Amino acid sequence: MGSNTGVPAEYQGREQSYLKHRVLKEYLLEWGIKLGSVARRGLPVRLCYVDCFAGPWEAKDAAFADTSIALALDALEAAAATWRSQGSSIAIDAYFVEKDKDSFAALQQILASRSGNVRTQAFRGEFGDHGGTIRACLKEDPAFVFVDPTGWKGAEIHRIAPLLSDGKMRDVLVNVMFDHINRFKDDPRRFLRTQMREFFGLDDRDMPPGLGEEELFALYRRQIKLHCGIAYAADLAIPHPTMSRTKFRLVVGGKNPAVLEVFRGIEKKVIGVEAAAVREQAVSQAKEARTGQLPLLMAPPATDLHYESFHARALAQAPRDILERIGQRRTVRFADLWPELLEVHHLTKTQLAQVIWQMHEQGEICIENKQHRERSVKDDHVLALVRLA
Repeated sequence: MGSNTGVPAEYQGREQSYLKHRVLKEYLLEWGIKLGSVARRGLPVRLCYVDCFAGPWEAKDAAFADTSIALALDALEAAAATWRSQGSSIAIDAYFVEKDKDSFAALQQILASRSGNVRTQAFRGEFGDHGGTIRACLKEDPAFVFVDPTGWKGAEIHRIAPLLSDGKMRDVLVNVMFDHINRFKDDPRRFLRTQMREFFGLDDRDMPPGLGEEELFALYRRQIKLHCGIAYAADLAIPHPTMSRTKFRLVVGGKNPAVLEVFRGIEKKVIGVEAAAVREQAVSQAKEARTGQLPLLMAPPATDLHYESFHARALAQAPRDILERIGQRRTVRFADLWPELLEVHHLTKTQLAQVIWQMHEQGEICIENKQHRERSVKDDHVLALVRLA
């Protein structure tokens, strides 16, 4: 599955899954390459991947190429090959959990058919039932945990937390099914109130009523950081294929700010650019199916409009947040500021640096330690408000 604009036939009708898989594959590849860099120093490296709800779900390709299982293994193999080509080697272990009998049989078929450097192991049953075993398998090594349930049951924060607590380098990517959550988050039935509390890790507190989309995910980010011992969390919106609304959101969390830099770069590439052509194709196919008429061939927008709504809001709000944070602390290093802002704003680190540089040129803030020939914001730059005479 490449990054071209044409959606493979097996993904037609479920373009949101294609975009989700593109994000997962891009992130896993960068994650594997970054953490595998330790092997250059001659140190032993073992990376671990965990798919907590492996499926395969809705696979249409005979070789299961349209599943998270296959694409994750492809990304991990590619990361290992990158370092192998430079004379370094890394060990990679992948663990897959699936409870459905037929899906587990298909999972075993996929794993048995593959060859390569990634060692795999499958567990049948509920993810929560195997958490302790998988945790022991991970030891203290770097791990990437993928949580992609079909709803929300079984994906409660307290089930995810143990897999993230042991190692210093642990990342998690959770698919929060916004369509489902939004429909039932305010439902008064007691069992649903309990399920919502557990999914969001609210302990004895009930879900605050009437939360909008942004408030809902701000809450989830806070809770996953609180319970999972991770320092940084951000999310992106996977759009509905043919409507101007969110289908679900992917929430990333990690213990190093690099997780945010990588995630926002992938968001811009996949959700910002690729999604425009993906959704244009889906809309055209839906119109043709509805009317029987071939649509006029038009170039898709350069940026997906759903993503652009988030991005434009971020560009508008970021200057205010920059001034507020600098004002609270008098001075702040860019290295300390950008992770805070990338958590909440749909901007890349480079885009945020450009906003700050523009504010500097306009006299709104100053960069106290900027060298004469520097023309961009660096991590060690110290930002301060301009003092009026």
